[in-house]
Amino acid sequence: MLHELPKSFYVVLLLILIAANVSLYRTVLAPRALEISVLDVGEKGSAALMRAPNGKTILIDTGPDASILRALGAALPPWQRRIDTIILTGAKTSFVGGLPEVKGRYRVSKLIYIGDSSIPYGTRLTLASAVSLDIISPGTFTISYGVTSFKISSSTPKDVYFSNGITFTKN
Repeated sequence: MLHELPKSFYVVLLLILIAANVSLYRTVLAPRALEISVLDVGEKGSAALMRAPNGKTILIDTGPDASILRALGAALPPWQRRIDTIILTGAKTSFVGGLPEVKGRYRVSKLIYIGDSSIPYGTRLTLASAVSLDIISPGTFTISYGVTSFKISSSTPKDVYFSNGITFTKN
């Protein structure tokens, strides 16, 4: 003879299932945010990866050598072989040395060199839906997404970051 469970058990089970569904749907349907990752390309280089909510990928500088491929491999899913935009902030090897390796491994749709005088200062470029880039001076630009903006400069000291006028340092 089967033992009948009390009604309270079914009520608790139903509440747990509802809570699990709500949690799952909030995670799946949550609006995506702009993701920015500072990539480890060694002490003599710099690179940052941005992933826009619509899936566009923007790489800022490529580091000094092929170490950028290891950093991108850790930051991107293994099946992704496309970078929508590469922004180069300077001509030194520490900024552009890894470019041939990146172009050899990934399909690159657009290459922007900020230090180039062919792009006038004050120009606003739209990189992805709601993501824009304002060129301030050679090697210096601001990336904006909604009410958040990041100032990026090739002359900024290592491990110093700016956001909405606030300076952050990496410890």
